[in-house]
Amino acid sequence: MGGKLMLKRFTAVASIVLITFFMPSSVMASSVFVDTTGHWAELYINKAAEQNLMHGIGENERGELLFAPEEKVNRSQAAALLVRAFQLDYGDKGFERQPLVSDYYQDVNNDSWYAEAVFVSMVNNIFPFAGESFYPDRSMTRLEIAQAIQNSFTAKSINVPMDLIRPYFSDTQDLSEAEMNAVVFVHNTGIMKGNQGYFHPYDDLTRAEMARIITACKDIIDLQASANWSGSSESIEKKKVQEQFPHMEVDLEIPAVNGMTDQSLQEKINARWENDADSFKQEVASTLDEYVTNAGINGYPIHTYQALSRIQEGFRSDHFLSLYIDYYSYTGGAHGFTERVPYNIDLSTGQELILGDLFTSDYDYSSIINEFIAEQIEANPEIFFEGDSGFTGIDEQQSYYIKDDALVIYFGLYEIAPYAAGIQEFKMPLQTFEGNLHLPG
Repeated sequence: MGGKLMLKRFTAVASIVLITFFMPSSVMASSVFVDTTGHWAELYINKAAEQNLMHGIGENERGELLFAPEEKVNRSQAAALLVRAFQLDYGDKGFERQPLVSDYYQDVNNDSWYAEAVFVSMVNNIFPFAGESFYPDRSMTRLEIAQAIQNSFTAKSINVPMDLIRPYFSDTQDLSEAEMNAVVFVHNTGIMKGNQGYFHPYDDLTRAEMARIITACKDIIDLQASANWSGSSESIEKKKVQEQFPHMEVDLEIPAVNGMTDQSLQEKINARWENDADSFKQEVASTLDEYVTNAGINGYPIHTYQALSRIQEGFRSDHFLSLYIDYYSYTGGAHGFTERVPYNIDLSTGQELILGDLFTSDYDYSSIINEFIAEQIEANPEIFFEGDSGFTGIDEQQSYYIKDDALVIYFGLYEIAPYAAGIQEFKMPLQTFEGNLHLPG
């Protein structure tokens, strides 16, 4: 991989549901719920109401609006919420006749208020429920909503940037790979969190929790919809490589630039990403045979190896491209490992630019960046290593990318902070450098 990837191995009541979810926004958008004042989720509940996602359950005897934050969310309600928040529809799926939800679920009445939402959810494979019954009044668990959220983002083809770091929870060891992937997704995107090392996958979901979850989803959806890249004649596509081998899963995103005038240079750039992806896959697989053999000899359980990669686009113009790829490997143990690799490419030459290439030759960018990072660490020192094991300054090969008119300096896992702290990023607005930072073109 030409040294580019140096991967480290570490190893809810039915009579009021219509009011609950469909009260007109003109009534509820500015409402104050008497039973949520001081509740930990008060801000999320108000936000969910303002966004027309969730509303109150009616009024008390004094005419005060109620939300019932600790009531449970059932499956029919969850379906309605997800369809609304993600604007799920039939997509490009065609039917010879207008189907009925009762064709698929024997316990969902075609005239029920939630029939359409349940059907649309089924068409998009949102819920991890099999069989001829949907059980619309059954409470949703935290694990089920995690899976449904991940599936909703997939159905809408929304790419969500996140660290590919496998969190450790004391109560998720018995989950399947698919279930754990959903937990990783909602945790690493900030949509759901655990509590004191526990995820509580089988706990029933409350309306308060749902308010926080659905507003977090909406924030991500809106952010992705409003993403605005600089104008460019080139485009970036994402090639998907998904393979399943005995004891190993491969799920890679590989970028490919299109529309360059110099086709030879375009092929060279794309070949670099293809080669890096292949080398990464081979690196992860390199110890698999030995691992399986030793596990068999010693009677240990065999965990599935994983090689995953995800692209996060940063900045693109006709002359410059900045993105990074998170390469995640899992080869047993408590968690996997993520290597974030930046690609900052001059599209005129194909050259990868180191940080110093962006600045005028006599500009002391290192001191300015070091001072900025040191101030950020000083404001929150408890999560960082100390002394020589911590931040001592950037170097010529410092990892970075450009996004949202900012220079993002980052440090990998274990580089200046423990694994649990994640990849540390420091975002500096480009104007910080007073015209001394110049992007190609």
